[in-house]
Amino acid sequence: MSTPAAEEGPSLREARALWLMWATVAALVWITYARLPAGDFYNVTGTGFGAGAARVLVLLGWPISLAAVALLAPAADRLLSSTHPPAVRRAVIGASAASVVLCMTIAWPGVITQSNLDAKPSNLLAACGVGIAAAVTAVTLRRTGRGSRIAVGLGDRVAIALLTVMGVAALPWIFANVGVYIGDVPALSQVFMSKKILPEPGHPQLHAVHLGNHEGLDGWLLAATALGLRRALPTMRATRLQTVLSGYLAVLLVYGVMVAANDFWHEQLVKRGTTSFMLPDVITPGLTWGWGILLVAATILYFVGFRVRAKATGPSVILGGSE
Repeated sequence: MSTPAAEEGPSLREARALWLMWATVAALVWITYARLPAGDFYNVTGTGFGAGAARVLVLLGWPISLAAVALLAPAADRLLSSTHPPAVRRAVIGASAASVVLCMTIAWPGVITQSNLDAKPSNLLAACGVGIAAAVTAVTLRRTGRGSRIAVGLGDRVAIALLTVMGVAALPWIFANVGVYIGDVPALSQVFMSKKILPEPGHPQLHAVHLGNHEGLDGWLLAATALGLRRALPTMRATRLQTVLSGYLAVLLVYGVMVAANDFWHEQLVKRGTTSFMLPDVITPGLTWGWGILLVAATILYFVGFRVRAKATGPSVILGGSE
């Protein structure tokens, strides 16, 4: 992928749309967890307005903080590419560094655990990191605008096809996120499992697809974030930030796909009895064969479709953007 001259910095059109996407998901989670009893969900307690807010706080830690780190990069690069006093530039760099450090606190053991998804005071750190990233993006949009529209290329069509396939698989989670079982929809109930009760330890009335937020939907949204921001990479300045973001997005895409695939496989195939084979769980980084596969796949993907290369012959994009 070649990099064209960036006169005004990277486009923020995709980043703006992605922030709105995550905000919509957070709002739906808040409403769903506030209006339904805790027994309809998984590993949470409480109900009402406060319980919904607490679930959003956890959501800000995972997965939104992972997306926020990526969404911050083009905004900071666009703001720094314009003319500002040194004090403003130092403030942008300082705020961006603080945001990344705060977002990465989700990796600390015990901050987020699948066995207890109630909010903890430590979840506030990542939430603050997300808030700073959103603020930097908002300031950049206000000062510099959204930037130029990026032409749709072949790679974008491939990305849309991938997200469409993942979107079909995500239908049970989309319904669950708004507090509805997909099994209540006559046509779709014949395709997807959802309402069948399959007890687990501590959850005697657990449905195949519980109501509320699902990691599978989060994985799909992380993949959408990676593919959306991929379009802005060629318009970023040729700095280490561009290279780091390229690699991060490649990892984020594979991570999102593998998280979504694991959740779908478990709920729609293993629980149905079609197979007992389990896909690797990669939600938490570790020295596992699943993470080995993830990193190898992300490395290949980086060199094939995410690395930005400068050519004298003009711009071309391998995966996304203009060709």
